[in-house]
Amino acid sequence: MAHRFGAFSVPDSHVSFLSQHHNLVHDYLEGVRPNGEIADQLPSDWPAQPLESLGSWSINHRNVDLYHWILNGGPELASGGGSIFQTWYEPDQHSALKLDKYNERFAFHANQLVELAELVKSVDVERVHRSFCDWLKRRGEDHSDIDHGACEPFVDEFKMFSDGIESAIQRGCGLIW
Repeated sequence: MAHRFGAFSVPDSHVSFLSQHHNLVHDYLEGVRPNGEIADQLPSDWPAQPLESLGSWSINHRNVDLYHWILNGGPELASGGGSIFQTWYEPDQHSALKLDKYNERFAFHANQLVELAELVKSVDVERVHRSFCDWLKRRGEDHSDIDHGACEPFVDEFKMFSDGIESAIQRGCGLIW
């Protein structure tokens, strides 16, 4: 399982290629051109340097369910774009493409990003506050001192993610995370 969330906008043709060649996704993200027979099959615009992430988030393997809860309004499993974060804790129940055998890397094609964009845009302080308090309560942790100011960094992260998704949509790209 990946330890930090990193999302990358990539051409749909690359998502398709990587979904058929699971062992290449890490080389792709690092901008490493594989050798051997597969080198002749690579897309002509294979990256020559590490891909730039759409941003930096506080999402990690310990709180990914919180981000799922914020995005989807609760802990219930989602389908479509809403399943982006659940790929990490329910790697067999989501709508993404698996890109490696370790359940570390997943992807959406460009046509799946519209739904995700709408969900991400709907995240506001009230939603984060309600979700964060409910998440803490469910874990048996104190939530009485959570104020709206503590929720602003989450909203900022989702805004940054929204901007990256919108940019990918405008370019007709998919998403790898």
